[in-house]
Amino acid sequence: MVRSRVPDDLLLVASGVLLMNLFVFHPLLNIMELRVLLGIVMVLVFPGYAMVAALFPGKDDISGAERLTYSIGLSVALVPFIGYGLLSTPWGMNVGPLMISISALILVMCAVAFIRRYRLPEGMAFSPSLGSVYLSPVNFLSGKHSRLESGLRIFLVFAVLISAVTVVYVIENPKPKVGFTEFYLLGPDGTSRGYPATLNIGDSGSVIVGIVNQEERSVDYRLEILLDGRPIPLQVTDEDIHLGNDERWEREVSFTPDVSGSDMKLQFLLYRDADLSEPYRELHLWLDVQDRAGDD
Repeated sequence: MVRSRVPDDLLLVASGVLLMNLFVFHPLLNIMELRVLLGIVMVLVFPGYAMVAALFPGKDDISGAERLTYSIGLSVALVPFIGYGLLSTPWGMNVGPLMISISALILVMCAVAFIRRYRLPEGMAFSPSLGSVYLSPVNFLSGKHSRLESGLRIFLVFAVLISAVTVVYVIENPKPKVGFTEFYLLGPDGTSRGYPATLNIGDSGSVIVGIVNQEERSVDYRLEILLDGRPIPLQVTDEDIHLGNDERWEREVSFTPDVSGSDMKLQFLLYRDADLSEPYRELHLWLDVQDRAGDD
């Protein structure tokens, strides 16, 4: 005989996840005290509990105290991995992406746990009542235990509290992004090939210059080209460039050398915020310039 009702523990976890997301993303319910309280459970209990429920669907697989211990231990282990994974994405470890990632993991594990329990014979699945779910933390600390076991359980509680404070602080105070500017050169065909290497005096060469503002603010840029330390005119309409955050400027820039030489350093200098004392970014190519007779 199968069971169609969602077990109380899984229903409680899924409801807690939805409630936490509501308090995080709804502007009228975004209350710091509630976020801290729910965040401790959301981050340090629910992920591990959902995974334990999926791994051990039977009521005799492990004891209730073991379930709670494994739940906390797995949560402490899982959440940092999720955070580190988000650091390598464009979203970073901010509240929104972290909440969505943890919520997705919990709900998927709850679904797996429900399916595995559903397939067990009646009476064999772990399906605690709502009252026993609430009493689990009390039972974890109470009861007859050896001195060593009692000490370890109390130590685990303090470790969880310290971890909770640390995790919530990190979530509520994410590290600010460090601004930077992308500055790059491409060949005339828009690839990283075909850069001009040899020109005659009076002939024009060209490259594509790109600037991407990731400074988290609007920035004024100025572009300048030097050939062996001597400025050469830019054949571009906007050498003074204003970009908002996340905006990109990409143009084909032509230049015409007026002196000959071998291995001449062609520098592309980018200045920021009207500070012309020192380039903010610099790129360069090496160029051979010949006179029209072919002499160096």
